[in-house]
Amino acid sequence: MTTLTPAIAGLSGAGIGSAATILGVWVSQGLSARRERSHRTWERRAAAYEDILVSMARLRGERREATSTGELRLARLANPDAEDAARLAAQAGLYGSVELRTAQKTAFDALTKWLMALMAWRSYHKTYGTLPDSPPQRGSDALWDAVLEAGDAADKADLALTAQVRADALGERPKRFLRSAR
Repeated sequence: MTTLTPAIAGLSGAGIGSAATILGVWVSQGLSARRERSHRTWERRAAAYEDILVSMARLRGERREATSTGELRLARLANPDAEDAARLAAQAGLYGSVELRTAQKTAFDALTKWLMALMAWRSYHKTYGTLPDSPPQRGSDALWDAVLEAGDAADKADLALTAQVRADALGERPKRFLRSAR
């Protein structure tokens, strides 16, 4: 049997201490990297949610202006399938829940239906030379009533999308770094 000398005890302690230090640093770095990745992902999600809310609010305002005047002044509203729709759909696809993606698709479908109703109203009245200077009252023009109904449906879809963005953004708590992942 070998006797434990102070030199062997010192070397053994140093070896065990260095192994524990290396393991501790490795675990600490891994957890820090994971936490940093999670934080960056949350920042991107927050920016995407903010962008969705700002874009939908802008489109809602432009739609209200167009409904009150009967004019499409902004090219972006006249072409909702352009860059805004593609960017927002990509952001919702990357960071949103299934419910958010569904609400976003519903909102853009409602916007498209409203836009088509407005274009049909304008086209009909331009064709027959009866385009009024201001939008008619509800109930006096069936095509204008379709525009208003589509606008109401688009407003509801926008509010549902806004509520879903809020639920996704505020309803999900960040995971603790030591809890097991799903």
